Amino acid sequence: LFEELQFRSVAGPSALNGIVSSTITPSITYKTINNPQNPTNGKSYFYSLGFSGGPLGGNVNSISNVFNTTLYRPHHKKRNVIGVHVTAAYITGYGGKEVPPFSRYYMGGENDIRGFDIRSISPVTFIPTATTQQFTYLDPTNLTGNGSPTVRFLNVPVLGYTITFPGGDLQGWTNFEYRIPIAGPVTAGLFLDVGTVGIVQQSALKLDPTGFASLLSQFPDAQSQAGLQRQLKIAAGTNFRPRASTGAELVVQLPIIQAPFRIYYAFNINRLHSQIVAPPDYIESSEINLIKNNPELKDFYNYQFSPTINQFIANPGRLNYFEPLRTFRFTVSRTF
Repeated sequence: LFEELQFRSVAGPSALNGIVSSTITPSITYKTINNPQNPTNGKSYFYSLGFSGGPLGGNVNSISNVFNTTLYRPHHKKRNVIGVHVTAAYITGYGGKEVPPFSRYYMGGENDIRGFDIRSISPVTFIPTATTQQFTYLDPTNLTGNGSPTVRFLNVPVLGYTITFPGGDLQGWTNFEYRIPIAGPVTAGLFLDVGTVGIVQQSALKLDPTGFASLLSQFPDAQSQAGLQRQLKIAAGTNFRPRASTGAELVVQLPIIQAPFRIYYAFNINRLHSQIVAPPDYIESSEINLIKNNPELKDFYNYQFSPTINQFIANPGRLNYFEPLRTFRFTVSRTF
C-alpha cells in the first residue's frame, strides 16, 4: 500500500526506504490509583503530544495527540471493583507530508477490543494496479514444421484493484470491567469493550503523482470511463465502523514476577461480517477494438478473448471480511 501512496513524493518500492523520524513527546499525568498491581480505588489522567520533524530533523512531519483516563471504584462492600478506561488518539501530518505507515492506527487485541485479532481493525481501501493478462491462441496463417498452427501469445494491459488496509488517523475505545476477587492472587472479571478507528484526513490517501501518471499513460481513458482518480476510495461500511466485545476473564497475578497471567473468552456483539467488493477491472477500449477488428483474430475474439474479458469485469476482486464471533485467548497482560 504505502509504496503507492503520496507519502514522500516517490513512487515504487523505494518510497519507504530511508524514513528518518525525529520525535519529541512531552506528556502530563495525574494519578491517585491506590495500587498499581491490584487497583481498587482512584483515577488517572494522561495526555501526550508527539511532535515529529520540523526543527527536529528527519523526513517525517507529524503531530499526534493521545488522551486516556482510568477510573476505579470499589463495589459490593468494597470487595469488588468497577473499572472504566477511555482512550482517544489522533495523528496528522503537516508541511505537505503525510503520516508514515508505522504511525497509523490499527485496533484489535487484548489491549483495546479483546475479541478481535491484533491490529486487524482498519478501514479498507482499493489501490489501482496495472497488471497484464496473457492470452494464447492458434495462428492459422503461420504453420509449424508439421503443419500445425503456430501458438501465439497476446498480452493485454488490465487495470485492477488491490484491497488493502491503510489504518486510521483517529481512534477511540472504552473498556468497562467488573472485577471479583476469588482467592489470593486470582481474580475473575466481566468486561465490555467498545471502540472504532477511521480516517478523518482522507486526502492523505492519494496516489503518488508519478505513479498516477504512469497509470494514465497505460490507461489514458480510465479517468473518464472507469473513474480512475488519485484519491483512493474507502470501502463502504469500513470507516469508523464501531466494534464491541463482551465476555469474562480469569487473571492470576504471579507474585514472584509481578505479571498477570490471563485467559479470557470474548463474544463480539458488533463486528464486520461481509464481503467487500473492489471496483471492476478495466481494459482500454482501444485494446479491445484492436483485437475485435482484426479479421484473423475473429474466432479468438468471439470464443476466448471476449468471454474472458467479460468474466474479468463481472467478477472484481473480493474480500471476505469475516471477523470472529468468539475468541478464547491467553495473554500475559491486562487491558488496563
